[in-house]
Amino acid sequence: MKSGDVEDLFEIIPRIGVLRDRRFHEPLLDMLFQKDLKRREFAAYSMGAMGDREFLEPLKKAFVESQKIKGFGAQEFQIAVIEAIGAIGDDAAADFFLPILRDREGSKGAGKIPHWMVESLGAIAQQGGLRSLEALLELTKHGDPEVQAQAISELSVAYWHRPNEIEDSTLELIYELAKDRNSAVAESALAALQSLADVGCRRAEELFSSDDE
Repeated sequence: MKSGDVEDLFEIIPRIGVLRDRRFHEPLLDMLFQKDLKRREFAAYSMGAMGDREFLEPLKKAFVESQKIKGFGAQEFQIAVIEAIGAIGDDAAADFFLPILRDREGSKGAGKIPHWMVESLGAIAQQGGLRSLEALLELTKHGDPEVQAQAISELSVAYWHRPNEIEDSTLELIYELAKDRNSAVAESALAALQSLADVGCRRAEELFSSDDE
């Protein structure tokens, strides 16, 4: 890990995820703040594979620092950090992602970062993260239709393994968004209702039936 070729390092990430040996902590933390962005990216993905919540704060710090980095590899490293945070599954990540997403609400050319943040919130929500669910609900009203559409999709996925536990208010919100003026938002909401109905959500089926009438 300390001396190997960077491309070879990425091949051992699955093994790191299986072993989850605490002896990996120190070298990974050291690598996360090195100058070589590819090694930093490896460290982030490895932390996600290990799933240890002790890595959350260092990953947050690494993301904040990475916003000052320009040039090739910077965004790839940021995406790796965001994915790792989602993989760790700590619901506290919602309070880190939301302010960043709010700040980018009116900005143009935000790139892929909002997409990956919403996806990570979805991953945490699937693991039962209540704060992440609340964040996704808030993001259905985001100023960027792409963020809205993805938040709707992630909301439905969060309930795939427990479709009849979804709140009535959440279903009603998705139903109303299926009538949104923005086609991407409306299509995402309709697909979300359909997917929930397909996995056995009775109330989603009822909403479809009432809509057909």
